[in-house]
Amino acid sequence: MGRDQDTVCAVVNPRSAAGKTERRVPEIRAVLAAHFAQVDLRQTEGPGGGRDVARRAYQEGHRRFVAVGGDGTVHDVVNGLLADGVPVEGERASLGVIHAGTGGDFVKTLGTPTSLEAAVARIAHTPPRPCDVIHCEFEEHQGGRASRYCINVLGFGINGDVVRRANLSTKRLGGRLTFAKATVEALFAYSAPEVRIRWTTADGTTGAWQGQLASAFVANGGRCGGGMVVGPGVLDDGVVELSVIPDLPVWRTILATPHLYDGRLGNVKEVSTAVVVELDAVVLSGKSVLVDLDGEQPGSLPLKASVVRKALFVT
Repeated sequence: MGRDQDTVCAVVNPRSAAGKTERRVPEIRAVLAAHFAQVDLRQTEGPGGGRDVARRAYQEGHRRFVAVGGDGTVHDVVNGLLADGVPVEGERASLGVIHAGTGGDFVKTLGTPTSLEAAVARIAHTPPRPCDVIHCEFEEHQGGRASRYCINVLGFGINGDVVRRANLSTKRLGGRLTFAKATVEALFAYSAPEVRIRWTTADGTTGAWQGQLASAFVANGGRCGGGMVVGPGVLDDGVVELSVIPDLPVWRTILATPHLYDGRLGNVKEVSTAVVVELDAVVLSGKSVLVDLDGEQPGSLPLKASVVRKALFVT
């Protein structure tokens, strides 16, 4: 099999997959070396460590990257690559993903195989394609405004609390069961606040929703939460899919929940949807609303989000 002449930088989260990834580092390095002329494998240290590792490698001249871990690792690497703003056209990085985590939602949108050998072969020999990201500004937990990029799905409401609970768990149940358990717990603990969401579409039309919010999803990728289907997963169309789920009686929520997994959320009559390029969301009354970015829970509303077109490449 021919070798790709590019150097690849692999950003590896050794703590992903309950620590199993660390034991697989020699195997990961060997499989990458079978497809790339040079492999620069760098392990992360601590939560959010992928941002620093990816940023340093980008500054040193790397342009081809592989994130090895879960959706949180992908999120960190993206934010490292875009930490100083979106690179100019000729300097955009290319990112592939080797799944080694809990949810693995973004790799489903990419279509990346789950086996190591097949994933690396695809990454090495598939032409890179452009990918949009979502630029997000929100309130940090410790106060003050923060800014991050989201490549897959942005959410807020119950889903923010679900992610918080899932990330605090051992995740030994696997992706779908971990998030299902966290969802049930969050449903019975959640008190819906009144939220206002305003948005703009690609043609400049504006819209708004106001009411007692259960959950909102803003999808660039197609899946989140261990398998929920919240968008078509078209990564380079310059728009994102907004789905707003109002507060519903528990029995109605239970009946609607299967549509989060079968791709028919928009068919639930109470759900509002729009295809947008930017939005903002604020709490009008009630408790704080947590924000979920690619399965990470970094803060809360108020939120501003906008699509950044073709910020990087994916394979």
